[in-house]
Amino acid sequence: MKFRNIFWGIILILIGVLFILQNLNIIDFRWVSLWRLWPVFLILWGVSILPANNWIKTSLIVIVLAGSVYFMLNRTVAWRDYSPNIHIGRNYDDYDDDEVYNDEGQADQYFNIPYEDSVATASLNFDAAAGSFYINDTSDDLLTFSKKGRTGTYTYYVKSTNDNANITIEREGQELFLNNNNTHHNVDISLNQAPEWNMNFDIGAAKVNFDLSQFKLKKLDLDGGAASIKIKLGDKLPKSHVNIDAGASEIVLRVPQSAGCDLNLNAVLSGKTISGFEKVDNGHYRTSNFDESDNKIFITVDAAVSSYKITRY
Repeated sequence: MKFRNIFWGIILILIGVLFILQNLNIIDFRWVSLWRLWPVFLILWGVSILPANNWIKTSLIVIVLAGSVYFMLNRTVAWRDYSPNIHIGRNYDDYDDDEVYNDEGQADQYFNIPYEDSVATASLNFDAAAGSFYINDTSDDLLTFSKKGRTGTYTYYVKSTNDNANITIEREGQELFLNNNNTHHNVDISLNQAPEWNMNFDIGAAKVNFDLSQFKLKKLDLDGGAASIKIKLGDKLPKSHVNIDAGASEIVLRVPQSAGCDLNLNAVLSGKTISGFEKVDNGHYRTSNFDESDNKIFITVDAAVSSYKITRY
């Protein structure tokens, strides 16, 4: 039997088993984690060209793959340099932070950051892995946060200087959990409408659905790999800047007709729809009302996507 057939047979069997376990909700595996194991492919390649008997090479491959799967599935292994302890309920006087476990052992998390009238500008820095992330509602607080799902817990920090509040929300926990139930988590964030917002999102494989039309958005930076990005923009400020750097299967942007929009697109696309824009140059588009509009939106997209759509509402 040719070693090449054995080699690829083992690889395909392993991938098939992972797919089956994922589909049966026996494991929660984020396929984006595979890139962390790229050195394993070099090892497998090296083993395949060793001048040794096939059974020796096969044994080495089985050992390497078994070790890789063990480290991917073992919940005690951290992919990043963080403490394995989960710290929830950081108390900042009036700040409310709760973690609730339901009957299925699923950890739901909620916290709010009170709003002070002196806050004129606010910065939100959000760092997370996989999941679904939503911004749709307004809040009387500066920010309210709600997470539902078994995977992961979040820690937040607030630093206030003069009339600015700087909020940092970070993920704690592993990317893969062995269980028979939940394979996902949803994060809902609500914001206060009063301050001008600077937002920075650094996320992994995710679904992003932001309705920012109600907020004074000064700047939005979105960086990461995502399955879907949907963002609705508003016209609350004279200038708003949106920068998207991501690999996604779909990007949908909605821009108000009342605002002038400048779009710079540097993307590998298999399909695109750009409605209401005029082409200025290669990858550069503008709305016809850009020059005379009081409110302007500047959008830069650097991404590899299979579908890109921008419309005006």
